[in-house]
Amino acid sequence: MDEFKQLYIKYEKQIYRYLFFLSGNKFIAEELTQETFLRAFKSIYSFKGRSKLSTWLFQIAKYTFYNYLKKHKNVNVQSAADISALENDLSNKETPEDIYLKKENAMNLLTAIKKLKKPQQDVVILRLYSELSFKEIGEIMNQSDKWARVNFYRAKNRLVSMINGGDADE
Repeated sequence: MDEFKQLYIKYEKQIYRYLFFLSGNKFIAEELTQETFLRAFKSIYSFKGRSKLSTWLFQIAKYTFYNYLKKHKNVNVQSAADISALENDLSNKETPEDIYLKKENAMNLLTAIKKLKKPQQDVVILRLYSELSFKEIGEIMNQSDKWARVNFYRAKNRLVSMINGGDADE
């Protein structure tokens, strides 16, 4: 039981950030984070060790989110994420203008990420917000690490284009 508690402590924030980005709602993300760890606890015996434990947990989180969407079709989870919840503490030395610009840039980035095609969107979320390696991302997406790198590179280029005023469908 202590080992599972350590697992929770180690990965809870990463799983929460991933689910928060997917849902755009901190309450849904909290609920799904708890559901993810409950499912992991119930099925820990089925973990074969063929992948990293973190990869296994992110796969559970991903499927928990998709199951939530199936059950709650009327819930709009793709609303804009609450930027203040994503940001850590801001330095007191920043001016109100700096804070506003940071929030606006973060909102523009989130909006652009949501315009990406689903696989690229997932790769960017897992890489930037959950800080996973390309190998871990490939395992979660049932692809190679090279696939994850290529999709991240393409997504990054598309994001730069969108943020600089280009078309999302390039």
